[in-house]
Amino acid sequence: MLEPGQKIRPRLSRQEAVTMVRRLYGLEDVTIEELNGYDDKNYHVQICAGSKKPQIWPHGYVLKVTNSLDSEKLPLVEGQIEIALYLGTRGINCPQPVKNLSGNYYSLEELTHEGVDRKRHVVRMLTYQPGQLLNTAPCTQNLMFKVGKFLGQMDRVLRGFRNPAYDNAKSIWSLECAPSLTKFTFAVKDVDKNDLVNKVIDAFGRDVLPIVHTLEKGMIHGDFNDQNVVVGPDPVDGSWDVTAVLDFGDTQLSCYVFELAITVCYVMLLASDLNPLDAAGHVIAGYSMVRPLPDVEFNILKVCVSARLCQSLVMGAYSYQQDPKNEYLIITSQRGWNVLRLLWNTPQSDLINRWRKTVPLYKT
Repeated sequence: MLEPGQKIRPRLSRQEAVTMVRRLYGLEDVTIEELNGYDDKNYHVQICAGSKKPQIWPHGYVLKVTNSLDSEKLPLVEGQIEIALYLGTRGINCPQPVKNLSGNYYSLEELTHEGVDRKRHVVRMLTYQPGQLLNTAPCTQNLMFKVGKFLGQMDRVLRGFRNPAYDNAKSIWSLECAPSLTKFTFAVKDVDKNDLVNKVIDAFGRDVLPIVHTLEKGMIHGDFNDQNVVVGPDPVDGSWDVTAVLDFGDTQLSCYVFELAITVCYVMLLASDLNPLDAAGHVIAGYSMVRPLPDVEFNILKVCVSARLCQSLVMGAYSYQQDPKNEYLIITSQRGWNVLRLLWNTPQSDLINRWRKTVPLYKT
């Protein structure tokens, strides 16, 4: 579990990434562009036109350099690779692992930290998925419904996946570990915001944790957010649709309601053309077409979504203190506090009624 003050993000230059691609994968003539990343470093690798080595995958690749903490958990790294391969053969479009020159799906590489400390990082290459990220598409009712439905379908497919490495694995981003946020709330300097976070954490500990053992569980993606969902126009009617899912770094064996809550959290942050509460309702409706929510999950959904918002806001503030050049870390804060207040101040009964009324609209 991440502890305050621990620096885990890889530090390497673009030229070092180019050298790594050449040495590990034999790709010589490439262009590299750094992609957004939280604790990991990600690069879009494309083979230059006229290169002697043909590009097997036409859209290029992603070089992923995993943070030092997760790089210590090799069974989980292997589990993430297995999940991508498993989903790819079962109709769920996602980046596929690429073997290196040694015939392996990953390697451990030593990188220098702060010019002194050397740490080992897992290095992988994946196929790059073309399309637009969800955060660049119009936030329509229909697309939000499709996001929820895709999530439900992916969770249904993952019911057949099993890997013992996930049996007891937890991280600071596991929703069940939301109470651990108290170690990092010092990063939220505003007194009122800090107080709100503590109220949510207290409610999660009171209303959710005591019943976790009764909730339905399975393998979940764990971070189905607007930057991990690829969308594009439907070839039939031109409407927006989900085309791929990215990043299995937070996959875990956990409660299905947590999976939905995480997605609802980020959809509410995304919603600009829709009321965030209504955008959430359409995601819930789509998910319910595949896996109907029992009453007990409806009753704790507000607290679970609020807890995920707190995770994103608190850990974003903390991580930004550690790495102030990475603006990606504070994306949630741009709208997050207002969305959290809106959700938290909406009466529970009003919220449940609002969301329940959305589901039948699609059934008819």
